[in-house]
Amino acid sequence: MEQVSSETERMANPVSTEPRINCLHRLKWWWDILRTYRARNRLDADGEILLHQRLSAIVEAAFGPSPGHLKILEIGCGQRATQTILFTADGHETIGIDLEVPTFRLTWEIFHQVVKANGWERAGKSILRHWLFDGQFLRRLSSQYGKSLPLDRVAVRLMNATRLEFPADHFDFIYSSLVFEHIDNVPAAVREVNRVLKPQGRAWINVHLFPSLSGGHQPEWTNRDYFSGAHIPPWDHLRENKFPASTYLNKLRWADYRQILRQSLEVLEEQPQPEPTSVLTPELERILLAKGYGREDLTTREVAFLCRKK
Repeated sequence: MEQVSSETERMANPVSTEPRINCLHRLKWWWDILRTYRARNRLDADGEILLHQRLSAIVEAAFGPSPGHLKILEIGCGQRATQTILFTADGHETIGIDLEVPTFRLTWEIFHQVVKANGWERAGKSILRHWLFDGQFLRRLSSQYGKSLPLDRVAVRLMNATRLEFPADHFDFIYSSLVFEHIDNVPAAVREVNRVLKPQGRAWINVHLFPSLSGGHQPEWTNRDYFSGAHIPPWDHLRENKFPASTYLNKLRWADYRQILRQSLEVLEEQPQPEPTSVLTPELERILLAKGYGREDLTTREVAFLCRKK
């Protein structure tokens, strides 16, 4: 069995999980996020439908065109819990978990839960996003899905991916999109996926790679079409890191994820998504190569791993 390198273990189990950034940069980061919501809100709903079609195709390939009632887990459902909503609408027993309280429905009780679990800053941002954008997003999602969404029946729970509170061999399908790069102990999370996955089940884990151009999670690089001119140097997060992301990133590379996943799961397929890198000049590439990053690291935005229980 492959062993995870000491460097991989160090990155997967960091001493501190909170980025150190000043208040001004934090405000700018969230202002850019709001700009992105405003520009992409309807397109994001369309993108979620495309993602749901992709995930549904995986389910169909594994369990047949009429799989019946499946138990499905989404790791890192996010505040909108979109895929959890859609799989619930499909008739499956679906649970979404996250470290932040989902706010696709925002009552005073849920607002209190957000404050208690995630603090006043997150609660304020949740209200702002919910009032300004979520209604339009959910209407568009419902329209593209073709029927009303069962928001009152969606099951979501606050839970850490490294300590899943479910019995062994419980889920037919487990998926996670653009979440594992934010987990501080990826080996533990992958072991938990293998534990709660049924013997014939499938897991789909899609990660945003840290060494990629957008891997620093700065909105002007993750959503380049909606920002006129870059104020943050390309690959700043791999060089001076003057503009750290306002979120934790574990810094794992494609090879690190492959190694970790193969320890606990059987990897059936890897599906990479390249990233346009016209800004990768020969001089910049030379600097980044000297830091130990290969061209594959720099030009691959995401990788989706299709797995089954080991």
